[in-house]
This record gives sequence, C-alpha cells and structure tokens, in this order.
Amino acid sequence: MRSLYIDSTKKMNNEWFDFLKSNKTIYTNNSRETLVAISDLAIIEVTGKDATQFLQGQLTCNINDLTTANSFFAAFCNAKGRTISTLLILKNNDSLLIIVPLKLIDKVINKLKMYILRADVQLNILHNFCLIGLNTANTSLLENHPLVAFGISNTSEIIIKLPFNQHLYLIVADFNRAKQLWSQLTKVKKLSIADSNSWGYQSISTGLVWLDERSSEEYIPQMLNIDKLGGISFEKGCYTGQEIVARTHFLGKTKRELYLVECDITALIDKDTNIFDYDKQQSVGKIISLQSNKDQYRMLVVIATKSASNKLTLDNSNQDKINILDFQDERI
Repeated sequence: MRSLYIDSTKKMNNEWFDFLKSNKTIYTNNSRETLVAISDLAIIEVTGKDATQFLQGQLTCNINDLTTANSFFAAFCNAKGRTISTLLILKNNDSLLIIVPLKLIDKVINKLKMYILRADVQLNILHNFCLIGLNTANTSLLENHPLVAFGISNTSEIIIKLPFNQHLYLIVADFNRAKQLWSQLTKVKKLSIADSNSWGYQSISTGLVWLDERSSEEYIPQMLNIDKLGGISFEKGCYTGQEIVARTHFLGKTKRELYLVECDITALIDKDTNIFDYDKQQSVGKIISLQSNKDQYRMLVVIATKSASNKLTLDNSNQDKINILDFQDERI
C-alpha cells in the first residue's frame, strides 16, 4: 500500500505547486510578513463513529478535550513509549485531522491500522488540502485570527496559532480555497513569499519538533517537551506507550530534554552532528532539526539536562560553540 499514499500526496503537491509556478512566485527572506507553501507536512483525516475513542487509545493527549477552538501537539508512541511521530490534531466538522511529517505518513497510517481491528474507523489522506505558513502581526489579514497558542479558527480555512512566536500561523485549506487565499494575500495584501528555508528557521523557534525516519521511535514524549506544550494527559487512562510515559512523569524529571540552540555558521553541520560537552570531551545529545538563515543555524536538540549549563559545542571540524535560547526568544 506504500505507493498509494505517496502517489496521492504527490498528486496534491503537483497541483498546488503548478499553481504557484503559474503565479510567478518570487521568494524573499527579507520581509517580516510572509507566507510559504509547506510541502513537508501532510494531513490524515480520521472518520467513523469510533474515531474519537480509537485515537484516545493511541495518542498522548486527551481527545475528549478537543473543541472546535483548540488543537493539541501530541505524540503517537510505540508500546515502549517511544515517539513514532509527533503530530498536530484538531477537529473539523465530524472528523479529526492529524497533521504529520510527510516522511512518516506511511509509517503512521500502517501503525494505526494495526490497532483498528473491528472499530468503525477510516483513515484517509487529504490529498486535496494544502498547508500554508503565515508570518504576520496584522490580525486583520484574515477573519478570526486565533489569539492563543494552538488556538483555532475554522471558517473558509482552518488557522492554527503556533506557540511562543507571536506571529506564526499554520493554515489548512482545500485546494480551491488555498489558491484563492494565496492570490488574495500576495496580490491584494502584497505579502512576500518566503522559501522553505526561511520558514524552517522561523518555525524551529515554536518548539514544535517534527520527527523523521532517523528520529522516529528514539525519544519518549517528555524528551521532546510535548508535556510542556500541553500534549500529554496524565489522567485520561490507557493508550499505547502510556505506562512508560506515565512512569517517567511520576518518578521524576526526564534526564534529556529538548532545547532551542543557535550558532554562527563557520563549518558544515547536519543532523548527524553530535552535541559535545567541551569540558568533559563527550557527546551529550543530538540534533533533531536545523535550519540556517545564511549567518546562523538554529536547531532543536535533545541533550542531557545536567549538561545544559555547560560549555557546549558541535562535534564538527571547528567545534562551533552553540548558545541555548529561551523558547520565548522573538529574535527571528
């Protein structure tokens, strides 16, 4: 079934990006008000009379607390409590929408299917929907801007406010509405269009860590700060991996956590570059995501908490020094 999911997603991307090309897209990294076509995330629609109960037994958040005005950034774990994928989940009419990394969509669907059994649950790729990133402080651009982190407005399109940064939003819209909205914002409102690198650098500061094949099933949710983002319920009862997640919570603080770090660009950095404790001369963590803005790299890293106050460098040719930033930091 692998090719079915990948082909359907590619079909959506081709139609969407054909439209963008026909509109003579010009990218800029110099404006503070921008939008971007997001191509590395995809949407799974979950329907059926048992959909809510089914996901309640699979995800770390309390599905019963979802309303039409909020969303959760949560985790889907394996039986050992390791995060298969991070995700955004929200309500949309009679269905639930799960936004996941495109690279993990097959894995997520196949893992979820293992638990459906005889439940009335259907999983569908929304290949006719598009995702747009919006960076703006102008709340009059669109109707009903959500004002709080993970807040939602759902009118002609779904708008989700991302945390920590005051001005980042994720927009979900069907193909026809996405085209209309894109034209309205670029031609009428005169917003600049950012490339994926610029958006990636901004969105890392939200603290939302999107896993890939390399990091899938390596970290428990607390190591990814999902508890601090409100995406873990410790009262709702059983779900896959719950025993490990709950034990970590009730026995004390996890030994590794997610941090936002930054460094000047002087040498090659990639996701295989380890975080190094310079004084102890040992590796203390790994990079999960990174993005540059020409002068600097910004990264989400999982490191040992006891090493967070030490002198940290990258284990690359220049042993570049990294600085830990607060997630409230608005420097973009």
